[in-house]
Amino acid sequence: MSTDDTVTAQASIVIVSYNHADFIEDCLRTAIAEEPAKIIVVDAGSTDGTIDIVTNGFPEVTLLTPAENGGYGASNNTGVSQIDTEYTVILNPDTKIEPDSLEALLAPLTDDNQLITTPKILTYEGDRINTCGNVDHFTGLGFTRGLHRPPTELSEGQYISGISGACFALRTELYRELSGFDEAIFLYMEDVELSWRAALNGIDILYVPDAVIYHDFEDVAVPAEKIYHVERGRYYILRKHLDTKTVAALLPSLLLTELLTSGYAVLSGIDGVRNKLRAIRDGLTMEINKVQKNPETVLSRLAAEIPENQLTYSRLDQFGKKFANAVYRLNYRLLNV
Repeated sequence: MSTDDTVTAQASIVIVSYNHADFIEDCLRTAIAEEPAKIIVVDAGSTDGTIDIVTNGFPEVTLLTPAENGGYGASNNTGVSQIDTEYTVILNPDTKIEPDSLEALLAPLTDDNQLITTPKILTYEGDRINTCGNVDHFTGLGFTRGLHRPPTELSEGQYISGISGACFALRTELYRELSGFDEAIFLYMEDVELSWRAALNGIDILYVPDAVIYHDFEDVAVPAEKIYHVERGRYYILRKHLDTKTVAALLPSLLLTELLTSGYAVLSGIDGVRNKLRAIRDGLTMEINKVQKNPETVLSRLAAEIPENQLTYSRLDQFGKKFANAVYRLNYRLLNV
C-alpha cells in the first residue's frame, strides 16, 4: 500500500465525465490501482448510467454533479477546488493508466514547482501513438505530437510547446496560480490556451515517455461542429495574448492560417463553412480577459511549424502545408523571439 511519503499519495486525480459509461469503469479501476490520495469525478450531466457506475461501483471516489454544465475547463476547475493535496492530475474519462505511470508523471514535479508534465498517450488498443504532448503553433493552431507513429517511438523526454488536455500533472498551487482553465472556452482548445499561459509565466512543459496512458482516439478529423469550437477558441487565444503590434508582425502567418482553416471548412461542406463563419463572429466579439504582458515571451516557447501529415488528404494539401511552413519559419525568425 502507499505511504504518506510516496509521490502518488500526495496527488489527486480529477476526471470530467459526460456520458462515458463505456469507459469510466476501466478508467477508475486503473486510476485507483495507482493509489492516489483522492479521485474526483465531475459529471457534466450524463444520462447514460455513468453516474450510477461511479456511485455504485466506486464508493471511494468523490462524485460531483454541478447543476449546470459549464464546459470541460470549468468542470475541471470545480474538481480542483476540492483538492488539498500537493499535486493535481487532470485525466480524461475515456482513458486507462499503465501501471506505475502516475508515479513517473509526478516524479519530475518533486524537484521543480514551475513545471507541468504530460505523458505518452497511446490509442486505447496501444498499437499507435495518439499524442506525446501537443504541438502548439504561434498562430493559435494546436496539433497532436507523434500521431500514428509506433508506440515505441518518442522514447526520450523533452520540453515541448503544449500539454494534452487528455492527461497532465502539476502542483496544485501552480494550477491555482494560473487560475486553472479559462472558463470562457467551453470545449476544445482549453489545453492550448493553458499552455500559452504557462509559456507566458515561464513554466516549462515536460513530456514524460515513461508515463503511459491509453486513450479512446481514432483520428484527428475535425467535423463541422468541432470547427466552430476549435476556431472560436483559436480567435479567443490570439485576442487574449497578442497585442496589435504583434498581430501586425504576424499578419502573413495569420492570413495564411485563415486560408488553410477556411479551405478545410469548405471541404467539410456547407456545415463546415457555416461553423467557420460562426466562429469568426463569436471568436472576434466575445469578451476576453486580456493578458497584460509581453507576447514575445509566449511566442518564444511555441512551435514555428505545423505537422505536415495531419489533416492532409491530397498532394495539394501536403504542398500547401510545406509552403505554409516556409512562410511560418520566415515570419517567426523575423519576430526575433
